[in-house]
Amino acid sequence: MTKDIQHCSHFGRCGGCSLLDQPIASQLEGKAARARELLGQHLGDIEPEIVLPPRQPRHDRISILYPIQPNGHRPTMGIYRRGTHEVEEITDCRIQHKALTEFGARATKIVGRANIAAYDEESGEGVLRAVRARIMPGSNELMIGVIATTSRFVGRDKLIKDLATAASDLRDDQGRPVKLVGAVLNINDVPGNAILGERTISLHGDLWQHDRVGDLRIRVGFNSFYQLNRHAEVVLFKPALKMLGDVSGLTIVDGYGGVGTFALRLLRDGAKKVTLIESSVTACADARINMRKNQFENGEVVEQPFGSEAVPKCDVLIVDPPRAGLQPIGAKAVLQCSAPRVMLVSCSLESLGRDLTLLAPGYRVAAMRLCDLFPHTDHIEAVTMLERTE
Repeated sequence: MTKDIQHCSHFGRCGGCSLLDQPIASQLEGKAARARELLGQHLGDIEPEIVLPPRQPRHDRISILYPIQPNGHRPTMGIYRRGTHEVEEITDCRIQHKALTEFGARATKIVGRANIAAYDEESGEGVLRAVRARIMPGSNELMIGVIATTSRFVGRDKLIKDLATAASDLRDDQGRPVKLVGAVLNINDVPGNAILGERTISLHGDLWQHDRVGDLRIRVGFNSFYQLNRHAEVVLFKPALKMLGDVSGLTIVDGYGGVGTFALRLLRDGAKKVTLIESSVTACADARINMRKNQFENGEVVEQPFGSEAVPKCDVLIVDPPRAGLQPIGAKAVLQCSAPRVMLVSCSLESLGRDLTLLAPGYRVAAMRLCDLFPHTDHIEAVTMLERTE
């Protein structure tokens, strides 16, 4: 392990990573062993595939979300310290995109001197909840946002202007300029520790940014989910599509489909029809735009929670649920659809184990690949190919 990767002044306090002091090979061996331990009863003699990256992972996270907290006479913000809800101000990071760490440090100073009260989870008072920023790896487009309890407060416009200025001259680790395309305000007036609200307004530029993946152009709104690793194409999508094989002429349902990250690739690769099912209003709007912009007329977006209605019959079903997994309602929908093959993309090995137990009556594991989208942390994602047993 190089000194550049190993040394971080925040390591040990900051909760952003936990394995930075371990070689990546050892990290992957530990994650594979944990997968075998948790999932062995479902795998039989199948060995989860996991591949070492071509280089040491660093600066690969393309999004930051820094909670803002009261701190005496000035607010502070950063990443939660390990095991707490107290933030660590971040000046350096081996995990995040360098431009985001630089922006975060600048934003921390701006928020600290803005004289706008931070939201207090215990009292429910205050205005500022968090600052968020995301860079698209294929286009270098940057979007920044402030999450607040109200859409109007004293100092709002100056705060956004100052943050936009702080984001105007950033560069990536190869020296290329990062382009600010929007500065937004997200409103969350619901008491509690949930950060992101449902409503977002633009105060500077657009409400969305675009990524480029080969010949695909993908729009992503501020509220829409997008994979956080800048190498997601190599680490997740290409291996997953390889597991699927030739999709030419197939009818596919993409459950929890988001902005269309799987659906667009499947349509590009020749699928006869792809039906995307997604509950997020903003993600559905992005997915419809993405299909139209990429001239895919054989894609359909259905705005509803997965499992709330019967899943259309298909040759292949893809399900990419959130960290909690399919839950009984989602698993029931998968079983009732009875697709010959199911590709399950899981954010957590624990939820994957629960999902495989729920699906066991109708499906068996045919192959599994572990995808290290969160190197230097305990997290690992998995792509599991399931075949119908009946």
